[in-house]
Amino acid sequence: MSFPYLPTLYKARKVPTKQVVCAICVERTRGRTRAVELGYGVRVHLCAGHSSQEFMTQRGGRDLVLTLQRLWRAHDCLTVARSRALRRHLAACTRVDARPRPGSYAWPTLRRDAEQAFAAGGPVDAVIAALRRLHADGTAVPPSVRTMRRWNAERRWLARAP
Repeated sequence: MSFPYLPTLYKARKVPTKQVVCAICVERTRGRTRAVELGYGVRVHLCAGHSSQEFMTQRGGRDLVLTLQRLWRAHDCLTVARSRALRRHLAACTRVDARPRPGSYAWPTLRRDAEQAFAAGGPVDAVIAALRRLHADGTAVPPSVRTMRRWNAERRWLARAP
């Protein structure tokens, strides 16, 4: 029995060989990929198009979630942590904050700066360290590292239109 040519990464042309391929594009990956943290210890490498806010929030985040869910199920690696991360991504894309928030929400400008850096794909630890250094000499104590990690995990920028 002879099969027609089936695509593989073995001899794929124009696929970057010195970086991880996009989890969605695979053999059609073009350009650089970046690691996207979904929470619960789940990280996926996506190309510029698939890691964009437009794609990640498309149809309330369902395009990304269903695609990754089906891929992971096909590879038999849909874990509890991955399922939780996908559910949290859907929740982040549909969340609407209607009430004023106390505590760390008293730093709206700092939070907005942090979320912009997180959305741009900046390394979480580097963004937190830079912002804490910037505000260390102020009159108020900046939020804790844990709080700033929570800001990254909540991914509120996904619920906002670009």
